[in-house]
Amino acid sequence: MLKKLAALTVLILFISSGIYIASARESKLSDSVLRLHVIANSDDPADQALKIEVKDEIVQYMQAEFTDVNDVDEARMLAQKNRDCIKKIAENKIKSRGYDYPVRVYIGDFEFPLKSYGNMVFPAGKYQAVRVVIGKGAGKNWWCVLFPPLCLVSSGDRGMSLQSVPEAQVTFKCLELLPQGVHVVNQ
Repeated sequence: MLKKLAALTVLILFISSGIYIASARESKLSDSVLRLHVIANSDDPADQALKIEVKDEIVQYMQAEFTDVNDVDEARMLAQKNRDCIKKIAENKIKSRGYDYPVRVYIGDFEFPLKSYGNMVFPAGKYQAVRVVIGKGAGKNWWCVLFPPLCLVSSGDRGMSLQSVPEAQVTFKCLELLPQGVHVVNQ
């Protein structure tokens, strides 16, 4: 009985420390990036195409602005300084396509779902971001990481609805490492 209690205590400590380490890494990651979030007016194909064009213009401009940026604090300050310019870039692109949607640009902390860029995974959570809302902002959205510059994603990344967040699968590595014949029994 004492051995089972000791084993259970060790297992609980092991799991707790794993959760703590994962949480610390996630917090460090969210504090070290600046994301871009563009939300379309609607899910209409024309509005979705417009969102991508607006995103392309903003990314092109911001990548040029961020050329000599070395840390996330500098990136945040530069984004704040360029907020009106970002809005004007979006408005000009929208008008050039014959639309008259209003544009709102926010810089702050926003919730994001799980996202991966190649082999990098960004856990769901709050991130500092430049958020550009086109018109009603009721359409699918597009996001990337402005700093460090990871906005060069595949052309297949055309946006994702906030309602269609993929579900993460949680596994316990310590249980996977147990020998095949060992079973954890709940008594």
